[in-house]
Amino acid sequence: MAAGGVFWWCALGLVASSARVRGWGVGAGARRAPLSSDARAATFGRPRAPRSASPVALFGLFGGKGKEAELTDEQIAEKYGLQIARFDVLPYPAGSPAAAGLPDSSPGAYQLRRYQPMAVVECAYEKRPEGYTLLDGYTQGGENELGLPMPRTAPCMMLPCASPAKLMRYVLPSPHTPRDATTAAVPPPAPTCDLLRTRQLPATAYAVKRFSGYGTPDIVFGLRDALKAALARDGIALVAGCDEGLVLAQYNELFSLPWRRDNEVWLPVEL
Repeated sequence: MAAGGVFWWCALGLVASSARVRGWGVGAGARRAPLSSDARAATFGRPRAPRSASPVALFGLFGGKGKEAELTDEQIAEKYGLQIARFDVLPYPAGSPAAAGLPDSSPGAYQLRRYQPMAVVECAYEKRPEGYTLLDGYTQGGENELGLPMPRTAPCMMLPCASPAKLMRYVLPSPHTPRDATTAAVPPPAPTCDLLRTRQLPATAYAVKRFSGYGTPDIVFGLRDALKAALARDGIALVAGCDEGLVLAQYNELFSLPWRRDNEVWLPVEL
């Protein structure tokens, strides 16, 4: 393609992208008239963050994980427009090896968390890019009954053993998943795509194992088995049918470099 053709193609893409953000409905079918800035702020609190504004990816690029640890969830949300799923860290059983302290690199190391109730949008998927496209359409592309894009959240949650099909979920931002647990949640707008659904998840306790690199099936299921062994060692009961509730949580962009990928395996536990 000639240089002039490339220029006009890129210019057309920028116009279409700008139109989508403004709610003009380019490439997305008929939409309601865009809300005013005041109405948008009242609904979602802040404008949509850029797709590249993934704090974990940015911290890894500009100085490593040490900087990430210095920021609270509120500071991450303020700086990057990204809301992190909130949780409380729970104590280990008294006298257990985990309570005695294990390095994160140990196969038997894990963390116990209780996640707040959260609103999610989810879809069945075969390949990850298919799920990302559907969920990004609802949250980033404004393909919902309000025609509004939403601030980004983390992590992306995948349930590889869900039945009858694998599931991918995004946490929905405040006010649908309030930052303050005492605030009442606002129901999310309905998807305009039949392949998506929204739902409210109750507060849930998970055993969590962190890892970096690729989340391939052999790695994820190997960590799941190691986590089960560690929980049995410490006398922590798994939820019945825990394999269906197995979660692969990922915090980075799809094509992040392996050494900049932050992942977790979650197993639901009885606490």
